[in-house]
Amino acid sequence: MGLVDLLKKLSETYGVPGFESKISSVIREEIENFVDSIKVDDLGNLITTKGSGEKSIMIAAHMDEIGLIVKHIDEKGFIRFAKLGGIADHLLLGSRVLVHTEKGPIPGVIGCKPIHLMKDEERKQLVTYEKMFIDIGARSLTEAKEFGVKIGNPITLDRNFVELKNNFVCGKAFDDRVGCAVLIEVLKKSKPKNKLFGVFTVQEEVGLRGATVSAFSLNPNVGIAVDTTTSADHPEVAEHEAPIKLGLGPALLVADGRRESLSGGLISNFNLRNKIINLAEKLKIPYQLEVMEGGTTDATAIQLTQRGIPTCVISIPTRYVHSFSEVLNLKDVENTIKLLTAFVEQEL
Repeated sequence: MGLVDLLKKLSETYGVPGFESKISSVIREEIENFVDSIKVDDLGNLITTKGSGEKSIMIAAHMDEIGLIVKHIDEKGFIRFAKLGGIADHLLLGSRVLVHTEKGPIPGVIGCKPIHLMKDEERKQLVTYEKMFIDIGARSLTEAKEFGVKIGNPITLDRNFVELKNNFVCGKAFDDRVGCAVLIEVLKKSKPKNKLFGVFTVQEEVGLRGATVSAFSLNPNVGIAVDTTTSADHPEVAEHEAPIKLGLGPALLVADGRRESLSGGLISNFNLRNKIINLAEKLKIPYQLEVMEGGTTDATAIQLTQRGIPTCVISIPTRYVHSFSEVLNLKDVENTIKLLTAFVEQEL
């Protein structure tokens, strides 16, 4: 399977936080013949091992995608929902969705009060998700239940993977299915000099939960998170706000965290980061350096495991992250695979 086909398959498979079993099965099928061992822990992390040695590397990519969950069904069969992960309200209205039930996925659309019935002041205001609902065509609460809808059903946005021009592709859940694709390819292609733990984590979008428990159980010598990062090389964003660009190679994180303080995030290990930089320069693989405000990754949980683990992040530049129509450049993905493969094939 080529990279584009792999990305399409991973992007279009659903798996919101706490409901990652389907995407986990898809990934397992891709890698089970290329690793020495594979298991699923009690939280749902898919943990693989390849190679041997006294020292170990953990590479983490999270399987979960942002999405929604059924919170309430009214007497007319309309669904109210809660968010799973960080989603801007304006991205939801009018979107088609899939409500995943035991009887199969049910299509629906997110609606709100029509603009024709809004007062002038209402039209100027952002419609928040509390004022939205999902219409699946049910005529009553009883009928919605007969369709299989119940409280707690996961909901995903209905988006297809598409190829754009100039090696650009667009799809949902690139955060972090592109990281999963990278890790899959590294596991397939590499001959590790150390023990390599390839971990596909769960529930990253709701608190780095999968990385927290898997890193504790594995306690590796080195940790690397593979994730997306914001590329805003487009209108309405100043370059200094988000200088990472598509097509210029993977981003090597220096630090991330909350805006104004960078607390709650990661300051990547200096020696580990420099080792990756030196390797990229030796192999003539383009890369970018990043200080990222406003978010963090599984690496934050990994570095704080037990007595502390030297950890860093390698990110794939992505436009419109958390938008359900994210855009990336395939060359950046390919260069990330080359860099990580080379890294695991050298001694720590």
